[in-house]
Amino acid sequence: MLRIYLVRHGQTAWNQVGRIQGHSDTPLDAVGWRQAQQAAQWLSVRIQKPVAVYSSDLQRAWHTAQAIADALGAPLHPEPALRERHWGLWEGLTSDEIQQRFPDHHFTYLYDPMMGTPPEAEPMQAFWQRVRAFGHRLLEQHPSGEVVVVGHGGSLRILLCEALAGDIQTYRRIRLDNTGVSIVERAGERLYVSLLNYTDHLNDPSVDGF
Repeated sequence: MLRIYLVRHGQTAWNQVGRIQGHSDTPLDAVGWRQAQQAAQWLSVRIQKPVAVYSSDLQRAWHTAQAIADALGAPLHPEPALRERHWGLWEGLTSDEIQQRFPDHHFTYLYDPMMGTPPEAEPMQAFWQRVRAFGHRLLEQHPSGEVVVVGHGGSLRILLCEALAGDIQTYRRIRLDNTGVSIVERAGERLYVSLLNYTDHLNDPSVDGF
């Protein structure tokens, strides 16, 4: 049995105000640091024999992953393929700002998110393929054991879609909160999603604030 724990990064200031982050290397805010510790503590109780922790190399994910790897005593591996989609000229903007500055592109993206690429952004198909390739490598390298993958809302939703045999419409219907934990399991050749966006660890009062 292979069990993969998918963890979205902790909160950033941009998350708070709804700014698109993409490849922008935004740091965790004080709440995000606490969330990372809460997730790490929860995982340390449930993961018995961690094999490895893989993380996007953007600091909001990397620092979340460091807290988890430290708690588990597991090796931490940077994985650029887990980065969020590069959103081009939309990065740093809110949805309202995008609608005002790029009304035509915004409409096209909403109508067809697979083909409607924002200006200077990474095409969705390319984003999907790079994350999918990481997922295949992960399955090849780890036939069994417990692995943690720390990434972003976009990259982790693609991994979940692959497990669910989903498409872009499935992708748009998955919600992942900051440090929400999802679990994908492999039994034989079949993948299962056994947990989706678990966040009860964020109610743990035993973790000190920052």
